[in-house]
Amino acid sequence: MMKPTGTNKKGYITKSVFELIERKIQDPSKHLECIADLIRFNTLVSVARAGSGHLGSSLSMIEILTEIYFRSFKFDAHSLKDPNRDIFVLSKGHAVPSLYATLAARGYFPVETLDSLRRRGGLQGHGDIITPGIESNTGSLAMGLSKAVGYAMAKKRLNLRGNVVVVVGDGELQEGQCWEAFLSAASYKLDNLYIIIDDNKVQTDTLTQKIVFYSHLTASLKELGFNISECQGSKIKSIHQALMRLKQKKGKPKILWSHTIKGQGVSFMEHPNVLKDAGSKYVWHNKPPNKEQLTIALNEILKRNMQVLSQLNLDIDISNSLLDIPKEPIQKGIEGDNLVSGFSEGLLEIARNNPKVVVIDGDLEEDCGFVPFHKAFPRRFFEFGIMEQHMISAATAFSRLGYIPVIASYAAFLTSRANEQIYNLSTEGGKAVIVGNMSGVIPATPGKSHQGFRDIACIKNIPNVLMYQPITEQDARNSLIRYIHGDFGNLFYLRLSLAASRKILPDPPSNLKKGYSHVVKKGKHALVIGIGPVVLGECLSASEILKNQGIDIEIWNHPWLIDFNYEQLLNASKRKIPLVIIEDHYKKGGFGESLLSFISFYSISFPYIIHIALNQIPQTGFREEILSFLGLGDRNISTVISKTLSS
Repeated sequence: MMKPTGTNKKGYITKSVFELIERKIQDPSKHLECIADLIRFNTLVSVARAGSGHLGSSLSMIEILTEIYFRSFKFDAHSLKDPNRDIFVLSKGHAVPSLYATLAARGYFPVETLDSLRRRGGLQGHGDIITPGIESNTGSLAMGLSKAVGYAMAKKRLNLRGNVVVVVGDGELQEGQCWEAFLSAASYKLDNLYIIIDDNKVQTDTLTQKIVFYSHLTASLKELGFNISECQGSKIKSIHQALMRLKQKKGKPKILWSHTIKGQGVSFMEHPNVLKDAGSKYVWHNKPPNKEQLTIALNEILKRNMQVLSQLNLDIDISNSLLDIPKEPIQKGIEGDNLVSGFSEGLLEIARNNPKVVVIDGDLEEDCGFVPFHKAFPRRFFEFGIMEQHMISAATAFSRLGYIPVIASYAAFLTSRANEQIYNLSTEGGKAVIVGNMSGVIPATPGKSHQGFRDIACIKNIPNVLMYQPITEQDARNSLIRYIHGDFGNLFYLRLSLAASRKILPDPPSNLKKGYSHVVKKGKHALVIGIGPVVLGECLSASEILKNQGIDIEIWNHPWLIDFNYEQLLNASKRKIPLVIIEDHYKKGGFGESLLSFISFYSISFPYIIHIALNQIPQTGFREEILSFLGLGDRNISTVISKTLSS
């Protein structure tokens, strides 16, 4: 008689296996260790199959999640609307893949749902309340801790039962909002609040202690008014004992300081095995395993739990788990340039010629293209960690001293979270380059919290700022050179896309005048004005579809975003063809609104105007499906133009 395999057709460990382990294994710590590892199994499969996801920080907290959801607190998929329920908040929202796997194991949704990770309509790239069991949307780091404090405060003051548990990353503690939350928790004596610090020692790709020195934070937090207990976060028994110590204490909020390993439970992903020398980078922060790596990881997990699985007569077959693992990058067929490379080259060039150029980084050195600069000019590179507001204000001081700070972070966070600080920088009249990295809606796999679709609106009302969005590698490089030469004023916002164009785009003229559009393609039936490499690539592709219908469109790239030229637009209007405005930004406050305002103010008239932009909050998903969903894909664009011309 064959043993049951324990996996479903998609290759995930089934909910019945988790229930069987709970029922049959008498030693709680042993059965929870096995449950944790099988949650780890499912987490790895879901991220590998999605081809995207934050593994290192997900793996480090799996034992914590297992203890929380399976023993120390009361979590039930049927009590989601009970105001007296225990509440869990994941503040380090990028680690949500392991939370999803835990919730599936506890029956909050079918295990098969894990296969929808980072796909449209499925499990969002960062936690979102549309998923059963998720109690708060993710934003920039530290928001979750404040939300947990709010839950605990409401429960305590309004006589609601239940505890509030929140997991915070060690790198996340750099955000100022964390300390606002700590002060509130201590002041209100929230003894129903359990703050778990997942101290896995690594943030993004290097050791946390290399970014910011923490000294003795546990002593400081204890002095602030917390009951604190420490544990070895890779051991279920240690976590349980520490939580029980905290449960016995009253009158103060509680902190469980959990010492974990980034990549915990998969030997080749564990940070001590990756960060072996000073120049090493932790590569598993946001990287999926390929099929061969997944095979090694899953077999390692099963070997570690062979005794328990054998006792239950279970034979876990990983054959289905290894199906549909992407063999190539999910973004295939993309021909355009890597703009970050062009930015890096331009930064090096201006830095070699101008010793006043310095870099202010927010723990995104690799993503933002700062690695070459850091190697070439280590004393001019300043790592601030996860502190958007602080680093902008600190950069103001560099500017006052005559330096030119180049400051970068994700556009979604930098332009909104530090908006007042950027405004304050502008009031002092100094020089600075603000780089809104990962602008637009692609990549969409991280989800709405990380998509930079509000940044133009956030920045355009700051006085004396010039905004520019490059579309090619050479364009990104050239924009920095022009800035240093004084063409772009003092405060320069560079809207930089991490995603390349579907099509090869021509370089704009190196001396393109402020406010002028760059003609990408000539045409006669409609004028399309767009911004950024993703949008313009879709427009070029749409032009090929329309050409087969006998429709010839003209495409303009408008890199200046909020500045326009009257004569160019007036001459275009005299052609009496429709105007189509396309942008990967929210309709209110973006490029299109600025253009429409301009032509209205100057009484420039087109026979027909269409504005294609976001009119809703975007979602997680792969490139093609999200562009189609938002109406920004080539087929959507061609359909709109075709219908307009035929009406």
